[in-house]
Amino acid sequence: MKWIKELLVFMSIILVSWILDNAGLINGNLMSVPLLLFSYWLGYQTINQKDIYYNVSADFKMETVIPEQSRYRNSKLTEANKKAYAAKIEEFMSREKPYLNNELTLTSLADKLDLKPIHLSQVLNEEFKENFYAFINRYRIVESQRLLKDLRYHNYSIQAIAFEAGFNSMSTFNKAFKEIVGKSPSIYQKES
Repeated sequence: MKWIKELLVFMSIILVSWILDNAGLINGNLMSVPLLLFSYWLGYQTINQKDIYYNVSADFKMETVIPEQSRYRNSKLTEANKKAYAAKIEEFMSREKPYLNNELTLTSLADKLDLKPIHLSQVLNEEFKENFYAFINRYRIVESQRLLKDLRYHNYSIQAIAFEAGFNSMSTFNKAFKEIVGKSPSIYQKES
């Protein structure tokens, strides 16, 4: 509780400085000194609150985390259904290219495939070993690679190609591209 006393001292110093500054008894620039010192002190106190950062509650148990395989334990999908849906999804993705729509969601894709969103999610997780966003981004990265190599898109900026491929964020595009391809889009484009 020592820090509370120190906080009160700092707040008192700042209050007195403010009163003296408003009364015209001290130069207004001096007001910044106690504020700067207070900021440093507050940062120091925050970092030293190790209980916030380092202690894990004794109530926390790993068993409370739901294992991935039991996530779909009530699902009615059979293995045959999952395989058939996976083939249907792959065929639809290559034929219709829904990933080019930057507003594509799990629900909208499920509607287009005439599937329940939970079933689409289950098939993506269990058959493709990817969540929805990783699955869609993989298709978008393949498309962006194709566009980066295509001479007709040579005048396009990397940002324009990212948007053409269905991304609506450059940070997401760059991160996904580097994770999947192993290099940045600009390096990939230069090497193509």
